[in-house]
Amino acid sequence: MKRFLALVFFAAVGLAAGWLASGLFLAFSPRCGYECENRAFGIFFLATVGGAFGFVLAGHLATRKRRVTAGTVLVVSTVLCLLMLLPAGGLYVWKLHGHYDEAEAARPVKPNLAFLHMTIATRAVRGYTDSDSGPVEPMRTIPQWQRCLIGTAQCKKQPRQAQMLCKDGVVYVNEADWRAFSLIPSENLPGTIALHSMNLCASQ
Repeated sequence: MKRFLALVFFAAVGLAAGWLASGLFLAFSPRCGYECENRAFGIFFLATVGGAFGFVLAGHLATRKRRVTAGTVLVVSTVLCLLMLLPAGGLYVWKLHGHYDEAEAARPVKPNLAFLHMTIATRAVRGYTDSDSGPVEPMRTIPQWQRCLIGTAQCKKQPRQAQMLCKDGVVYVNEADWRAFSLIPSENLPGTIALHSMNLCASQ
């Protein structure tokens, strides 16, 4: 009778552990309709039913040559829960870290004392190296609809360049491409006097 009750307890704990593990596995699953719902249900079913059967089998093997006591059942159940939940928890933490990285990459830049004015690129724009560093060389392309902050404008050099802080760091944009950026005064550093146009050298 004690062994039967122990196996029932193992099954119940396995169901609970499987339910928790499936929640960790599916925490970041995409919501993409019927196909994804079937996959999520399959993972939930395997985790819960597999957990119940697995706990019963493992619990039976772990206690078959021992006297069945409440302490033994609790110790075996705890070990089995750890073996199931630790990998699921590790996967959850790994996916959570990936989501934080994605969120950080998607977060717009924020104005500061060196970069006061917010703009948005209305088309893809090529960024360049600083002319002070030698011949101007292409760096990377600023994609359309990415926000960038204006730093200094180098109006006495050729080519004229604007220092801009974008998501991937500081780049220099040649004067010919300044008009590709639209000003967003509402996102400037608070207290900053708004620019009236992207003609950054108008007063020089």
